Amino acid sequence: MVTYYLHALSHMLDFTGRMNRRAYWYFLLMVLALSCLAISVDSAVFLSALTDGTPEIRIGTMTMTFGALHFLPIFSASVRRLHDVGKSGIWMLLNFLPFVGSLVLFSWYARPSAPDSQHGEAARERLSRPNWADRTQF
Repeated sequence: MVTYYLHALSHMLDFTGRMNRRAYWYFLLMVLALSCLAISVDSAVFLSALTDGTPEIRIGTMTMTFGALHFLPIFSASVRRLHDVGKSGIWMLLNFLPFVGSLVLFSWYARPSAPDSQHGEAARERLSRPNWADRTQF
């Protein structure tokens, strides 16, 4: 999971090519976990600064910095995921349609990879993985 995260970060300026479904969702899962950690740190810092001690979830400096640093990697990974399902990156503009646009994009992100297209070849499964159904032992 960390390798998918680091790969997406290292290709944050690459808007060409494709990103398979597994790599995309593991990258987003890692971003979600790290953003929860940033929110927790911000909440703990703000909680200690409050005088009455009431717990609140606050978005502070750590969370804002994390969001700013991860905006471009998430955007480029989403464009490459759209390329993988055979769509153009311009479809990211659907995010400006409230609720409906996000649902359409979510359904496209969840689709399996399309065959080879103008955006590159489809990722092939590892050929070294044994296929137990093909083995015949007499």
